[in-house]
Amino acid sequence: MKKLFSFTLTVLYLYISNTASASEPVIDGVLNEESWQGITPNTVNFQVIPQTLTKLEGNFSYQFITSGHGIYIGISASTISPLRVRTQENDTLFTNDHIQLMIDMNNTQQIGYVFAVNHQGYFYDGIYKQNKEFDLDWDSQWHYKTKVLTGSWNAEIFIPWSAMPFSIQDKNEFGFSITRYDESTNATYSSIPANASMNSFLTNFTRQTVEVKDQSSLDIFPYISLNRDFTNSKDKANIGAEIFWKPTKNQQFSATINPDFGQVESNELVVNFSAIENFFSENRPFFNDNSSLFDVVGPESLRVVHTPRIGGNSYYDNDYEGELNSAIKYTLSNERLDLGVLTAFENADQGKPGREFWLLRGQYRFGANKIGMSLNRVDTPSIERTATIIESDFNYAYSDNAELNFGAIKSVIEQSLSTTNDFGWWVTGSIQPTAQQNHEFSLFSYGDNLQLNDIGYVKRVNRKQAEYEYQYQIPDFNHWSIRDTLFSFEAELKTNHQNETLPSIAGVGIEIVTQAEFEYQLSVEVGTPGYDDLLTRGNNSVRLPSFYIAEFELDTPEYDWGSIDLSAEFGTEGLSGKFYSTELTVDLQVSKPMNIGFTFSQYNSESWLEWERDNYIGEFDFTEQAIEINLDYQISETQELRIKLESVIGKANLLNSYLIDPQGQLVDASGHDDFSFSESAFQLRYKYSLSKITAFYLSYSFGGEFEDELAKFGKRNLYKKSIETKDAHNLFAKIRIHF
Repeated sequence: MKKLFSFTLTVLYLYISNTASASEPVIDGVLNEESWQGITPNTVNFQVIPQTLTKLEGNFSYQFITSGHGIYIGISASTISPLRVRTQENDTLFTNDHIQLMIDMNNTQQIGYVFAVNHQGYFYDGIYKQNKEFDLDWDSQWHYKTKVLTGSWNAEIFIPWSAMPFSIQDKNEFGFSITRYDESTNATYSSIPANASMNSFLTNFTRQTVEVKDQSSLDIFPYISLNRDFTNSKDKANIGAEIFWKPTKNQQFSATINPDFGQVESNELVVNFSAIENFFSENRPFFNDNSSLFDVVGPESLRVVHTPRIGGNSYYDNDYEGELNSAIKYTLSNERLDLGVLTAFENADQGKPGREFWLLRGQYRFGANKIGMSLNRVDTPSIERTATIIESDFNYAYSDNAELNFGAIKSVIEQSLSTTNDFGWWVTGSIQPTAQQNHEFSLFSYGDNLQLNDIGYVKRVNRKQAEYEYQYQIPDFNHWSIRDTLFSFEAELKTNHQNETLPSIAGVGIEIVTQAEFEYQLSVEVGTPGYDDLLTRGNNSVRLPSFYIAEFELDTPEYDWGSIDLSAEFGTEGLSGKFYSTELTVDLQVSKPMNIGFTFSQYNSESWLEWERDNYIGEFDFTEQAIEINLDYQISETQELRIKLESVIGKANLLNSYLIDPQGQLVDASGHDDFSFSESAFQLRYKYSLSKITAFYLSYSFGGEFEDELAKFGKRNLYKKSIETKDAHNLFAKIRIHF
């Protein structure tokens, strides 16, 4: 049966895959085709980490071939020692020898699409954003092969034009950079004299001219999934599809019908007692495709559009659980203008009508600058709520080494026959006067009634804040066995719109990399007395004393057997009580196909503050402990097995109960109790891949939560209780095919 299934998928893949013409290279990792022989390889490299920007020859070489189908890249990297083997999941950052290609497909100097492979044949792809963030949630269909030779290894890559959210414009020019991490020297080399942390990174891209005829493409991804819910004794089957149609090279229609995105990838287990909502990244292919156009960010992790809201729980209606019915997206790009429209509809939930989402985004580009505007609307009929979000932004590149970003946003909320509106704005900037120095700052103000979480995300509103950070780097220090050093200083001033002074913060830090490749980080942060206006969820603010935090981190080199990371943190918090936290991660390469990771962490606090209700809080002697075990087994080139177990336990012993008066002072009260809790999550997942985006999944998972008001159970029993309590218990199968 297994052989029949494998044979069927192989035949289907060969039938639907694009094949290169005889004159184009064969993607096999061997750069010996006639088409490569007529091209002189580029061998000029720059050392960008450590950031000496030294020019050299021959660390790696590269060649380009372009055709009507797409881009071919041939890369050869020299080696002076045996290459390290690491077993890991795809779409995760590498720790061993690898190549990273980044393409600015529209030549806008504002965004780069990332394609990376290591010598073992693992890959990741994603988006490098103008705010220097890497987003690995974006996925695309591209092809590659690697081959290890004596004294070198090759990567041969083919990227079809259809893989790019926006294809080449009329001027037929794109920008690119190629970097290689050389594990033998623990250094990174690039085709350009800049790295991803520098303001001038995107503007330094090499420009490549190519002739591309206008072309259309159609990609269809049907899926079938089956789920057995053992907890509720229910079976569920889903059939749906995602459709991506490019009628021309610069526009795309996307649609998804009855999508099913669950159970394939497990989310991190997070226990959150704070007033700040957890941020989860987007893993669904439909929403990640062409997502960069809608991705406008600001301070405090602000996102104008946060697509996990769609088909998820409502932030403002605790009883509503969304389920996506369908969504449609259209994007258009020309030499100056980008335009995007997204609409999505949810199914009814327990008799409540589903939400509707309408998103519109446009931006105009001129040089390395752009000005944009967003208009979003969300209807939540279950609570008779309509949210309209209006946003505008301006990114200004003052020079290759200096940039400014401006943003303004307004929310208009209509609910229960009343209307609430508020406003926010931000200014951020970055200046790099030299290759060793960097200044970053931000100023922002978010109104008390600014409400973005119908479709966006922000850690908190009701803020007026100023932040500054300075970094000074000394690459190739070469004294006292130290190779590289990085000094940093940061300061933060903030208040709210009730003019309550919040804690001001100042901190210093140092990072050291030794000649033996040990990495050390040490930082100290101090905070002034001030109000905490989040603890009581909008009730009276509480005034807290000054505090300090010291942190130390050690990362060992990457040995053949694996690596060890250790971090420790201690200081004061709450009502001047002491706290400490530790975390140990051990990564073991057990064999060539198998890797095991183990993480243990513990947090203890003598003055942990927890909200009870209204303006009541409790002070606890609190302990939290967590264990995470990961096993990755590469059965074959196409088969992966992953086992993941996470468990978190906690015990809280009551010290005092307080009521917060209008002046922020603590008044003795009662009503709190000791408590303990535990949560666990387990997943065993098998994946059979026929291509990057065609795969069969089979997973078994369970998770449970346990809570006890008396905190009488020991740690061992708490772990046991969470595993025994199966609030979720599922067997899941899914196949997703690319036509």
